[in-house]
Amino acid sequence: MTTETVVESGDRAAEEPEGAASAEGGGPRLFAAAGAGIAVVVALGAWLDLWYLPFAAGIAAGILGARHRWGFLRGTALLLLAGPLPWAAVLALRALAGDGIAGTARTAAALAGLPAMAAVTVLLSLLVALLIAGLGSWTGRALLRTLR
Repeated sequence: MTTETVVESGDRAAEEPEGAASAEGGGPRLFAAAGAGIAVVVALGAWLDLWYLPFAAGIAAGILGARHRWGFLRGTALLLLAGPLPWAAVLALRALAGDGIAGTARTAAALAGLPAMAAVTVLLSLLVALLIAGLGSWTGRALLRTLR
Protein backbone atom coordinates (compact mmCIF):
# COMPACT_ATOMS: atom_id res chain seq x y z
CA MET A 1 0.00 0.00 0.00
CA THR A 2 1.39 3.41 -0.95
CA THR A 3 0.65 6.71 0.59
CA GLU A 4 0.84 9.94 -1.30
CA THR A 5 1.59 13.14 0.50
CA VAL A 6 0.34 16.34 -0.97
CA VAL A 7 2.19 19.45 0.06
CA GLU A 8 0.37 22.69 -0.54
CA SER A 9 2.18 25.96 -0.70
CA GLY A 10 0.91 28.69 1.59
CA ASP A 11 2.35 31.23 -0.84
CA ARG A 12 -0.37 32.93 -2.84
CA ALA A 13 2.13 33.95 -5.50
CA ALA A 14 2.34 30.31 -6.55
CA GLU A 15 -1.38 30.35 -7.41
CA GLU A 16 -1.15 33.29 -9.82
CA PRO A 17 -0.61 32.89 -13.54
CA GLU A 18 2.78 33.66 -15.04
CA GLY A 19 1.65 36.97 -16.56
CA ALA A 20 0.82 38.34 -13.11
CA ALA A 21 4.45 38.14 -12.00
CA SER A 22 5.38 40.93 -14.40
CA ALA A 23 2.80 43.21 -12.76
CA GLU A 24 4.31 42.61 -9.33
CA GLY A 25 5.43 45.88 -7.79
CA GLY A 26 3.28 47.92 -10.14
CA GLY A 27 6.11 50.20 -11.13
CA PRO A 28 6.72 53.81 -10.19
CA ARG A 29 4.37 55.19 -12.85
CA LEU A 30 1.40 53.25 -11.54
CA PHE A 31 2.24 54.28 -7.99
CA ALA A 32 2.57 57.96 -8.96
CA ALA A 33 -0.67 57.89 -10.95
CA ALA A 34 -2.54 56.14 -8.12
CA GLY A 35 -1.18 58.55 -5.52
CA ALA A 36 -2.00 61.62 -7.58
CA GLY A 37 -5.48 60.36 -8.43
CA ILE A 38 -6.27 59.51 -4.83
CA ALA A 39 -4.98 62.87 -3.58
CA VAL A 40 -6.98 64.84 -6.17
CA VAL A 41 -10.21 62.95 -5.42
CA VAL A 42 -9.83 63.43 -1.66
CA ALA A 43 -8.93 67.12 -2.07
CA LEU A 44 -11.97 67.76 -4.26
CA GLY A 45 -14.10 65.86 -1.76
CA ALA A 46 -12.72 67.92 1.12
CA TRP A 47 -13.49 71.09 -0.83
CA LEU A 48 -17.09 69.86 -1.23
CA ASP A 49 -17.27 68.86 2.48
CA LEU A 50 -17.35 65.12 1.74
CA TRP A 51 -15.47 64.14 4.90
CA TYR A 52 -15.85 60.38 4.31
CA LEU A 53 -13.85 60.23 1.05
CA PRO A 54 -10.56 59.32 2.78
CA PHE A 55 -12.23 56.03 3.72
CA ALA A 56 -13.11 55.28 0.09
CA ALA A 57 -9.65 56.39 -1.03
CA GLY A 58 -8.13 54.19 1.68
CA ILE A 59 -10.06 51.22 0.33
CA ALA A 60 -8.63 51.90 -3.13
CA ALA A 61 -5.13 52.35 -1.68
CA GLY A 62 -5.41 49.12 0.29
CA ILE A 63 -6.57 47.14 -2.73
CA LEU A 64 -3.82 48.60 -4.93
CA GLY A 65 -1.16 48.06 -2.28
CA ALA A 66 -2.15 44.45 -1.70
CA ARG A 67 -2.64 43.67 -5.38
CA HIS A 68 0.73 45.03 -6.45
CA ARG A 69 2.53 44.02 -3.24
CA TRP A 70 3.73 47.53 -2.46
CA GLY A 71 5.83 47.66 0.65
CA PHE A 72 5.45 49.61 3.85
CA LEU A 73 6.83 52.90 2.53
CA ARG A 74 4.59 52.99 -0.54
CA GLY A 75 1.58 51.96 1.52
CA THR A 76 2.30 54.70 4.05
CA ALA A 77 2.73 57.26 1.29
CA LEU A 78 -0.63 56.27 -0.20
CA LEU A 79 -2.28 56.64 3.22
CA LEU A 80 -0.84 60.12 3.60
CA LEU A 81 -2.09 60.99 0.11
CA ALA A 82 -5.50 59.51 0.90
CA GLY A 83 -6.05 61.43 4.11
CA PRO A 84 -4.17 64.23 5.82
CA LEU A 85 -2.22 65.80 2.96
CA PRO A 86 -5.21 66.70 0.76
CA TRP A 87 -7.17 67.85 3.80
CA ALA A 88 -4.26 70.06 4.90
CA ALA A 89 -3.99 71.56 1.42
CA VAL A 90 -7.70 72.36 1.31
CA LEU A 91 -7.65 73.83 4.83
CA ALA A 92 -4.69 76.02 3.86
CA LEU A 93 -6.43 77.17 0.67
CA ARG A 94 -9.61 77.98 2.56
CA ALA A 95 -7.68 79.87 5.22
CA LEU A 96 -5.86 81.87 2.52
CA ALA A 97 -9.19 82.59 0.82
CA GLY A 98 -10.45 84.24 4.00
CA ASP A 99 -12.64 81.52 5.50
CA GLY A 100 -12.81 81.53 9.29
CA ILE A 101 -10.83 78.31 9.69
CA ALA A 102 -8.68 79.53 12.59
CA GLY A 103 -11.58 81.04 14.54
CA THR A 104 -13.72 77.96 14.12
CA ALA A 105 -10.81 75.71 15.10
CA ARG A 106 -10.11 77.76 18.26
CA THR A 107 -13.76 77.63 19.26
CA ALA A 108 -13.97 73.88 18.65
CA ALA A 109 -10.83 73.31 20.70
CA ALA A 110 -12.17 75.41 23.58
CA LEU A 111 -15.50 73.56 23.52
CA ALA A 112 -13.66 70.23 23.60
CA GLY A 113 -11.70 71.29 26.66
CA LEU A 114 -8.43 71.56 24.77
CA PRO A 115 -6.12 74.56 24.63
CA ALA A 116 -7.88 77.23 22.56
CA MET A 117 -5.35 77.07 19.74
CA ALA A 118 -6.28 76.55 16.11
CA ALA A 119 -3.27 74.30 15.51
CA VAL A 120 -4.55 71.74 18.03
CA THR A 121 -7.87 71.30 16.26
CA VAL A 122 -6.30 71.29 12.80
CA LEU A 123 -3.77 68.62 13.84
CA LEU A 124 -6.54 66.51 15.37
CA SER A 125 -8.54 66.86 12.14
CA LEU A 126 -5.57 65.66 10.12
CA LEU A 127 -5.08 62.75 12.53
CA VAL A 128 -8.73 61.80 12.02
CA ALA A 129 -8.19 61.89 8.24
CA LEU A 130 -5.21 59.56 8.62
CA LEU A 131 -7.21 57.17 10.82
CA ILE A 132 -10.11 57.15 8.37
CA ALA A 133 -7.75 56.43 5.45
CA GLY A 134 -5.99 53.73 7.48
CA LEU A 135 -9.27 52.00 8.28
CA GLY A 136 -10.20 52.17 4.61
CA SER A 137 -6.86 50.65 3.62
CA TRP A 138 -7.29 47.85 6.13
CA THR A 139 -10.79 47.21 4.80
CA GLY A 140 -9.55 47.21 1.18
CA ARG A 141 -6.80 44.70 1.94
CA ALA A 142 -9.28 42.48 3.80
CA LEU A 143 -11.74 42.66 0.89
CA LEU A 144 -9.05 41.69 -1.60
CA ARG A 145 -7.97 38.73 0.48
CA THR A 146 -11.59 37.64 0.90
CA LEU A 147 -12.25 37.81 -2.84
CA ARG A 148 -9.12 35.85 -3.78
